[in-house]
Amino acid sequence: MWKYFFRLWLVCFAISGFSQQPSNNPPPGPTQGGTTMADQRRIGPKPDWTPHELKVGINAIRSGRTIFGSGLNTHEIQLGLAMYRAIVILDLGVEENRRGESFSYTNTGQYFRFGADWNFIKEQESGNVLALGLRYARAGFNDNLSYTNDQGFGEENFQFENANLNARWFEVTLNLRGKIVSNLYMGMTLRWQNSRKINGEGVLKTFDIPGFGKTRRENSTAFDYYIMWRIPFKKKES
Repeated sequence: MWKYFFRLWLVCFAISGFSQQPSNNPPPGPTQGGTTMADQRRIGPKPDWTPHELKVGINAIRSGRTIFGSGLNTHEIQLGLAMYRAIVILDLGVEENRRGESFSYTNTGQYFRFGADWNFIKEQESGNVLALGLRYARAGFNDNLSYTNDQGFGEENFQFENANLNARWFEVTLNLRGKIVSNLYMGMTLRWQNSRKINGEGVLKTFDIPGFGKTRRENSTAFDYYIMWRIPFKKKES
């Protein structure tokens, strides 16, 4: 799955770049500084990589699960710095997960995701986004399990703990952001999480990874919804 979506991202990137190339045989025109107008149209304008906006937002699904859910306390913020049609993304999150009735399982930690998106919407002024992206993600956390066992000879308490766990994984993302009003934007992110790896486990096998979810599969999918505020940067007058 990882190879499939990585190839898809490359194909879309190539198509986007190819679509911006004008005709190979433009009509001749007058010269400007030794370069004809036809040459300028063929070469095209140079991309301006000066940052033009910053979006700051929260993961509404995670905050909603904290408010309305049971046993889960999690929050995440996202920062997106746009330069030309590339967007550098940083996610920062914390999570505390409690499970069990006849047992008690607690998982507490933090995580980050870092990567970039390529926006297929050309109009920078709109702030809208339809993009494919890649992420590197990492979590640091601890977990513990406790339960009581009674086999007829009295109760016996058991407790297991992992104090210093860390995990990493990679993601391919599909991102959509749309303007609601003024500089308020909302949109979703669909994630394909791949190549999950955990370090530091002992006897206790961890059940959750902050930012990733349940560990029963190395590859999984996730859906997030963001509410964001756009901060446009004023361009310097030439």
